[in-house]
Amino acid sequence: MARWTSPAWLVAGAAVLALSGCSSDADQDARVFQDERLVCDHDFSADEDKDTVERIGGLVTDDFVVKLTESTRLGVVALVEGDARKAFEELNGTYGVAVVAPLEDDGARTVSGLTQVRELVDDACDGSEPR
Repeated sequence: MARWTSPAWLVAGAAVLALSGCSSDADQDARVFQDERLVCDHDFSADEDKDTVERIGGLVTDDFVVKLTESTRLGVVALVEGDARKAFEELNGTYGVAVVAPLEDDGARTVSGLTQVRELVDDACDGSEPR
């Protein structure tokens, strides 16, 4: 029977921490990223937002692809495939996008994406009056 010594426990513990670090990276990719100045009464028909939707819709980078954009009462919401954190950093910093989240894929992308955007807005504006 093997006997564990203190250094062996440390090595095993480090391996467990390293593996759990990998899973937390995957969890971070599934997070919703939003501007800290988020408001729930944004003019979703603003020409600036319409321009942003046109400019970033379908944007492809090495780290992410914008799959769906929508102007909402929060501002522009973008659903992406790939690294949502990097997408938020770029889209928020360069284009003023309010919310970035990974697209949940259930086979009916556009329909489910629009539902997902609505749910993101409702969650962020919990208790606020809709448009």
